[in-house]
Amino acid sequence: MGSNAVIVIPALNPPSSLAPYVSTLIDRGFSRIIVVNDGSRTDKLPIFTKLKRMGAFVIDHDVNRGQGASLKTGFQYYLDHFSGDSDGVITLSADRPVHPEDVEKIASSLHNEQAMGSFALVVGTRDLNGRLVSDYDYHMGGVMKLLYHMLMGVRLNDPLSGVFGIPDLRVAQCVDIEGDRFSYVTSLTMSFEKIGFLQVPIEYTFYEPDTERTYRKVGDTVLILFTIFKKFIIYSITSVSASILDIVMFSIFTGIVFRGSRFSIIYATICARLISASANYLMTKNFVFHFKSDSAQENTKSAGAFMLLSAAQCLCSAFAVSAMKALLGGSVVGIKVLVDLTLFFISYKIQHKYIFKDDQKQESPEMEEQMRLAQQHAKEEEASMPQMTEETSAHVQTGSGL
Repeated sequence: MGSNAVIVIPALNPPSSLAPYVSTLIDRGFSRIIVVNDGSRTDKLPIFTKLKRMGAFVIDHDVNRGQGASLKTGFQYYLDHFSGDSDGVITLSADRPVHPEDVEKIASSLHNEQAMGSFALVVGTRDLNGRLVSDYDYHMGGVMKLLYHMLMGVRLNDPLSGVFGIPDLRVAQCVDIEGDRFSYVTSLTMSFEKIGFLQVPIEYTFYEPDTERTYRKVGDTVLILFTIFKKFIIYSITSVSASILDIVMFSIFTGIVFRGSRFSIIYATICARLISASANYLMTKNFVFHFKSDSAQENTKSAGAFMLLSAAQCLCSAFAVSAMKALLGGSVVGIKVLVDLTLFFISYKIQHKYIFKDDQKQESPEMEEQMRLAQQHAKEEEASMPQMTEETSAHVQTGSGL
C-alpha cells in the first residue's frame, strides 16, 4: 500500500547500503524521499547519484552543518514542495535504517493521527531492555527517560530514537527550532511536550557495518543534557535573581522607607516580597516557560496562581523547617536548605504543569481551521479505503503528576 508521507533522511558519508534501503522504501510505496547530503566526501557522491536516479530528491550542503541543520533543510524542502498534499514527514537515519515494516507503521499512525485531529508527534519507540541493546543506548535511554518524566512530566520510553512522524501542520514549527547538531532531536521532541505524543513500537536496529560514526559520545551527550536542563537552569537563575532583588529591596525599605517605624520589618518584608515575586513571575513567564496569551483573563489567572504558589511556598517552608527542627534537631540553616530545595523543585513542576500549561496548546484561528480541514480530508480518504489493520500503538499525553 502506498503512502503519501514524505521521508527525510540526513546523510553524512553514508554507508553503501543506503541506496538499496531507499530502493526498498520506494518499492513499499514511499515515492517521495528527501535525502540531504550534509557535506559528504567526494568518494561518497556515487551513492547520491544512485539515489537521484531512483527518483529521490537529493539536496546538497556544501559543508557539513550537522544533523539538525540537515533535518531543517529537508523540512523546508517539504514545506516548499509537498505541504498540504501529504500526511507529514517521517525522519529516518542513513546509517541505522528502520525496518520498512516499521516505517509503514509510522506512516499509518501519522495518517490516523490527522484523521482523529490530534496532530501529535508520532515517535518510533525501540525496546531498550533487549539483550542486544548497546550499553550506551541502554544507559543514556534510561537517563533521558527519567529526566523527561521528572522535569517535564512526559513518559517517553525512547526519547533518543530520532524516528518521528511529524504531522503536516507541525512541520513549520520544526524549522524554527534552534540547534544544528544531534541535540536538535531533543529540542524537537521537547517542542511537542504540551501537544502530545503517540508512541509506536519499532524494532531495535544496529548501525550498518561500514558506518562512519559522526556522533560524539561526550560532546553531543553534554549538549543533549544541556538542552534538557536548559529550562530548569534558566528557572534557577530567575529564582536566584528574584531572591537577590528581595534582599536588596528589604534593605532599602528597612533602612530608608520605613526607618524608625515600629513595624518596619513587617512592612519591608511584605513590600519587598511583592516586588520580587512580581519580577519573578515576569521572568518565569517570559524566559522560562515562554507563556504567551492575548487574553487578559489568562494572564491575570496565571499571575494570581503564581502569587498564591509563592505565598504557599513561604508558609510550607516555615512550617516544615520548624517541624523538622523540633523533631530532628540539628542546624536550622541546613534544614532550611534541604526543605527549600525540595520546595523549589516541586514549585517548578507545579508551574510547568498547571500555571503555565497552555502556552503551546493555544492555536491561532488559521491553524485551527487548517487542522479542521486536514481532519476532514483524512476522514474522507479513510472512508474510501479498505479498513486498516488494528495498530499496536498507544497514546501518551504529557503530564503524569508530580
